[in-house]
Amino acid sequence: MVLLRVILLALCLLSVHALAQAEKEETASSDKSVSEGGALANNETAVVDVWGSHLLTVRGHYRHFTPKIRAQNIRDKVLAIDVSKNYDIAYAAVTEDDYTGAWILVNDERVIGLLEEDAPANLTLQQYGETIIERLRVWLERRDAQQKPQVFMFGLLYSAIASVIFGGLIWLVFRGREKVLHWLEHANNPKTGVSLLQFGSLYLMPYLMMLLSGLIRLFMLLLIGLLGYLWLAYVMRQFPYTIGYGQRLTDYIVELVAKIGLGILHSIPDLIMVGIIFWLAKVVSDIVRNIFMRIEKGRIRSHLFDAETAKATRRVIVVLVWLFSVVIAYPYIPGSETEAFKGVSVFLGLIVSLGSAGIVSQLLGGLIVVYSRAFQPGEYVRIGEYEGTVTAVGVLSTKVKTIKKEEITIPNAVLLNATSTNYTRLSKPEGVIVSTTVTIGYDTPWPQVHHLLLGAAAATEGVREQPEPQVRQIALSDWYVEYRLLVHIDEPELKVAVLSELHQHIQDAFAEADLQIMSPHFMAQPEQPLVPAPWSPPAASKKSES
Repeated sequence: MVLLRVILLALCLLSVHALAQAEKEETASSDKSVSEGGALANNETAVVDVWGSHLLTVRGHYRHFTPKIRAQNIRDKVLAIDVSKNYDIAYAAVTEDDYTGAWILVNDERVIGLLEEDAPANLTLQQYGETIIERLRVWLERRDAQQKPQVFMFGLLYSAIASVIFGGLIWLVFRGREKVLHWLEHANNPKTGVSLLQFGSLYLMPYLMMLLSGLIRLFMLLLIGLLGYLWLAYVMRQFPYTIGYGQRLTDYIVELVAKIGLGILHSIPDLIMVGIIFWLAKVVSDIVRNIFMRIEKGRIRSHLFDAETAKATRRVIVVLVWLFSVVIAYPYIPGSETEAFKGVSVFLGLIVSLGSAGIVSQLLGGLIVVYSRAFQPGEYVRIGEYEGTVTAVGVLSTKVKTIKKEEITIPNAVLLNATSTNYTRLSKPEGVIVSTTVTIGYDTPWPQVHHLLLGAAAATEGVREQPEPQVRQIALSDWYVEYRLLVHIDEPELKVAVLSELHQHIQDAFAEADLQIMSPHFMAQPEQPLVPAPWSPPAASKKSES
């Protein structure tokens, strides 16, 4: 019931708008004719309508009578015409003082007085009078038919038939909507085994169903509104009193459909041109995509591009091709010359210009990272204070997975000002070099230190035997010698774990040799070497006997 009330209210508003629009267009047409003819300087006009039927437009002043007063007098005289079996309607030209005009007589009674200024620019006064006579004759026939009971009864009968058909069509619209929604729901029911619009564990059908339900409901309301509009126009045309209003409704919808149809026909060449432009853009983008995807997969060798740069270049060229096609197709898009379309374009341009500064910086940063080949997905790197494996080099940001199982997102604009270290790029075939530093006093022979450090490296899992570990004496400080142990590992991701185990073996080796690692600094030589005492984990407590 609420839906029907909303539909009826919308139908009434639409009908009133159509009648007002028709009257407005007719008045504007009359004003245009006067303006072209120059009959009135101020374009003052008044329309004479009777029962929704247009008879004439009054444009001239007669003495102190304005067009509005003249129109009201003419309307009153037309409504006061006596009913007669026959109507003798005649045109009589008259000249009075400075006024030249004519009278339209009905059974020798003066009904409509015309002035020479009342005629449009494309008609003479007599031609305009003959047009008014024909309109008046039609209206009189309708008025007399209104008095006949059989006409009224047939109007009711035809209106009842139209109402039954209108109700049946509305029922079919509601049933059709239910059928379509039921079919969509059944076609995408997981129990049927159909997996339409499913991406992994994400089902898009519920969201699509909401969208389709709204669109179908909107289409249903529009269709019911159109059917109700046609029903109202047809019913009004069945009764002489409202036939003028019904004709206006019919003319309005016919003109609207004709205008839309002509607009579509005129837009067909432009639409064909837009289709050709986008088709050519698709062909070019497919060619570019095919070539660079072959380079990515290694089917085509190029000295200019590798897999990553080919991928980035493909994306850039495809985007440029489509942007170029949009720029070329813009003038051919229907409605592109309208003020509304221009306003939307300016609004979108303003949004893009305000938000593009950061985006452009990110895009350029991503391109520089890709084309400089600083790192690629799968490589172990250090970027600023972050260290980990690169998982993705995107258009706007780069993602790094750390050893703590954290995913760090670094904006590409930050990469332009950050120093990056790539541990993987030069690791093949000798592996990645990792190092650690210890400080030992001068009282310990350096060959013994070398022996202990190399032994700790040999005992560490993950350290490669080839190339062999090496020890470098990098500084002779005031209180101790700095030794640096260099070892090779296969995977840079194991760097932290290998160093942790290596440090444990170094501490054990020097503790067994009763040698003190001279870190941190000390003020005097201790009497006894500062080495850790032997330690073993406590034995597990025995379970109490039950």
